[in-house]
Amino acid sequence: MPASKDLIKNPTQDRILDAAVQLFSRQGFAGSSTHEIARLAGVSEVTVFRHFPRKKDLFWAATESRLRRLRISLELRNRLKSDEDPRTALPGIVELLVEIVYHHPETVRLLYLSLFELDHGAERILRKHLIPLFQPLREYLCRCASKGLVRDVDPAIAALALITSIVAHHGLHSAVTNEVTAYASPDEAIAAYTKFWCNALVCESSLPLTNTDECLGAPQGNPQEQWTRTPAIRQSAEVTYSPTQAAGTE
Repeated sequence: MPASKDLIKNPTQDRILDAAVQLFSRQGFAGSSTHEIARLAGVSEVTVFRHFPRKKDLFWAATESRLRRLRISLELRNRLKSDEDPRTALPGIVELLVEIVYHHPETVRLLYLSLFELDHGAERILRKHLIPLFQPLREYLCRCASKGLVRDVDPAIAALALITSIVAHHGLHSAVTNEVTAYASPDEAIAAYTKFWCNALVCESSLPLTNTDECLGAPQGNPQEQWTRTPAIRQSAEVTYSPTQAAGTE
């Protein structure tokens, strides 16, 4: 059986994508030219357009090349599916998010650009890659709330708040304080965010929800674009929460 187009390695295309990621994440979409990208990749601008007919095509391909690297590990996904105690599951979730913002900063910046500079087409691509990260957490919090393991809060709001609080705090901390960085190391950040979210979510006296189905909700629109998509799996998240193994790369 012939290899699929996505699996065929193309060194020239890879160099172009790597150069595009570097420039787009540093200079933005409008501030980066295909001429600069070609020069950084060591190819002609004609070659760039041979692979990517439009600048927007190049941007989305570059963004997707990094989004594909964001994966929930099989181990962590299984821990969430088994409804592991939030006191031990939350550190693994937090570690994954911290690893993304510390070790994949260009990916976070490309996400910002996707939303604020290139809104057209962003939703489809972001949903494709971010739902597999968001949905397992949402469903886990829903089940935990129904069992009284976490506070009776809207799981979608809680999941999104957990993710965005870590991403936004890391990116905006220096802009709103006099401190250059929020934490001295990823380990320190993991400990601080874990403490915050355990205090915010875990409550012994939380009452279970009366209807778990109400919490999970029914998929809207095309199920293949939403909740039925198979969650992506790649990163290693050990029970010991080793920060160097939380975010995998392809």
